[in-house]
Amino acid sequence: MEFAPLTQIDIDAAAEWMRGIPLRPDRWRDDDTRSVIATESGAIVGVGIMWTSRVHGDRYWCEVAVAPDRRRAGRGRTMFDHLSRLRARDLEFMTRGYVDDERIAFARALGAHTIQIVPPSHVQVAAGAALRTHPEVRPASSADLRDLYAANAATYAWTHADWSPVGAEFADALNEDLAAELDAEASSIAVVSGQIAATCLVYHDTEPPILTAETTRRDTPDGERLVEGCIRRSLDVLTERGIEAVEFDGHVSDPHLLPVWTRLEPSGRWFHLVEVPAFRPRPTTRAPR
Repeated sequence: MEFAPLTQIDIDAAAEWMRGIPLRPDRWRDDDTRSVIATESGAIVGVGIMWTSRVHGDRYWCEVAVAPDRRRAGRGRTMFDHLSRLRARDLEFMTRGYVDDERIAFARALGAHTIQIVPPSHVQVAAGAALRTHPEVRPASSADLRDLYAANAATYAWTHADWSPVGAEFADALNEDLAAELDAEASSIAVVSGQIAATCLVYHDTEPPILTAETTRRDTPDGERLVEGCIRRSLDVLTERGIEAVEFDGHVSDPHLLPVWTRLEPSGRWFHLVEVPAFRPRPTTRAPR
């Protein structure tokens, strides 16, 4: 295979199989954002892309696609090896997907191991009736937007600290679209001693809505009850609007969210985030003379 930087011209003319992964021109942001196209005898047979998250930056995200009639012949691995050589920093790769996705099977063939699991996420809104209310819970719209930004950043930082730490300037990237994406009236906050101690954020930029929930600190007293109250209020609001189902976004390691989540009897598929070791050529050794 021959490799070349992916260009906007390539993207505009991309075949449907190429569009199964995100496509950006090579170095669309900086040297940590690379994308390549692979050809054989002038025919496009593969495409690959790697980038660092503006929120984390501790690993390279990576996606590879191979033409349907050229698969199962090692081209994907060759593409991955080439991307490994393009890394500006000595970081490992990561990807994500449902447990039965081809991309996860490919990652495991490259030696991936699981770093995080997202439980089945589909929840019927009516299931919220099993949860308890809490007197400290109120609409997120009652808070100053700057306080919501701070609460969202604080929650995100500690819930990712053990497996994908945030970068130094992550908060601006994390919150840059929050005002537009957040349903502040359906979202809920628990306020304790004048501070936001827990949230349930409802994002209306998807169908069905996506909900996230946790405390703003790992050691928040009575955290599970506060999260429960926030979720109960948000689901009550959505019930009144006639919304029947939502998706939850969180992790099995979220200590206050997971017990509440399980009580909502979620359905769907398990989702994995995996770390993939980068290809590193073995150093050559000279034979003794």
